[in-house]
Amino acid sequence: MRVQFDDYSLDTDRHELRSGPALIPMQPQVFDLLAYLIANRDRVVSKDDLISSIWNGRIVSESTLLSRINAARRAIGDDGGQQRLIRTVPRRGVRFVGIVRELPMPGERRPGPASVESANPSYASPDRPSIAVLPFNNLSGDSGQRYFADGITADIITVLSRVRQFFVIAGSSTAQYGPSSPDVPQVASALGVRYLVQGSVRKAGGRVRISAQLIDGATGKHLWAERFDRKLGDIFAVQDEITACIVGQIEPELGRAEYERARVVPPENLGAWELFHRAMILIARRTREGNAEARQLLARSLDLDPGFASAHAAIAWSEAEDLFFRFADPDPRTILDHARRAVTLDDKDPLAYLALAWALTFAHEPESAIEQATRAIEINPSFAHAHAILGRLLVQSGRCRDGLEHVELALRLSPSDPNARQYLNILAVGHLYLGNDATAVELGRRVLETFDTWAGRMVITSALGHLGDRTTADQSRVEVEKRWPGFSIAQVRNNYLVFHEACRERLIDGLRKAGVPEKSNAKADMRT
Repeated sequence: MRVQFDDYSLDTDRHELRSGPALIPMQPQVFDLLAYLIANRDRVVSKDDLISSIWNGRIVSESTLLSRINAARRAIGDDGGQQRLIRTVPRRGVRFVGIVRELPMPGERRPGPASVESANPSYASPDRPSIAVLPFNNLSGDSGQRYFADGITADIITVLSRVRQFFVIAGSSTAQYGPSSPDVPQVASALGVRYLVQGSVRKAGGRVRISAQLIDGATGKHLWAERFDRKLGDIFAVQDEITACIVGQIEPELGRAEYERARVVPPENLGAWELFHRAMILIARRTREGNAEARQLLARSLDLDPGFASAHAAIAWSEAEDLFFRFADPDPRTILDHARRAVTLDDKDPLAYLALAWALTFAHEPESAIEQATRAIEINPSFAHAHAILGRLLVQSGRCRDGLEHVELALRLSPSDPNARQYLNILAVGHLYLGNDATAVELGRRVLETFDTWAGRMVITSALGHLGDRTTADQSRVEVEKRWPGFSIAQVRNNYLVFHEACRERLIDGLRKAGVPEKSNAKADMRT
């Protein structure tokens, strides 16, 4: 649907609301609500209609519904007093009453070799990270293989669109530029995006090579590039695998680029989305100070947009990290409240479900946590961190081999993710529970190269205990005690979350063999 009303235009294909050439930043759920009202402008839309269509029938409070309607009004210059475009009909619902003109959909015909300048007017970039995937170039020397390059392009757009933190331009708007290498800043300006993805596909014999690059739209600088070589067995499986890998690696690179872009801007000048991205990078550091600073930024983000689901999810996430590493001692019920609030506000946000999985972990509800992490992956199959957290939950619930598969997939999807160091620690834990003690020590030591915490050293200590290396185990135990005063068997039983009895006992048996005392009188306070 593409329509014009008042001074605004709305395009559901591109997921855009504009006032003239300027893009209006909107939360996805608010956009969906406005689009639904416009599409059904011939009738009064009831509360039940909105809940069924926007929240998929989930129970939401009256205040949440009103908040979303008011946000839609603000986006189009309306308010509850004037109600010149969105009118409340007492005891019945709301109706869009503006005069609407249908517009033709762009991209119905593929233009010839027109200049970039004449393709589109220049648009302002939205507040959240915006990205366009240009058609991948077919280098196979066979025009009949064009479909494969087009399929890769379409799949990347589809999967990126599931990541609610990104604003992704529809394929119908990028197809006009063709597979050549146009002037990046001009194309980015024409599409109104900060980032472009370009790539190429070459098929030869039984193999395929796909190259992809993430480019800063303003400068043309390459932020990330990778090449993927695969055997060409099942063509659709190869397409899915490479698409997942590309998207999984682009996501953290975008996060880093957004952080660097926002880092030089004073926080008071940042929007809600930018504050959120800066906070997520701080949370990924896994430090007491980073989490505290992140929550300050997230509080400012919610001041600007109280209904911002991802900000609520990030607060829950940072508090769960505080609790796990003992940086602070938040109430698990508060963590759960933030996470549930995030899911209520946006039940299509995978981060909200992953935060809820973390919260349910500390509520000692592992099966429910596994369900929520699985839901996050269903929404965004390339969400590497969701695979890692699901893997951790499965490992700590005794389903170690299934868990290790998810963690290994997370590493394949996003090996350069800031959280990848923690993925190795989950692998080490899983191998310890399976009795692969030498592998657990090797993985644990790789973790310590960049992430030296009590958790990693505890796994190494237990594995060394099982291996009978008492001298090295003693040294490792002393290092754990430096970071966790009061380190003892009793404290591990009380504070380390393991849901499977046999796994817990194997961890503890190794610690006992390494000389860890049963009890300690020292103050139990974990430190990194």
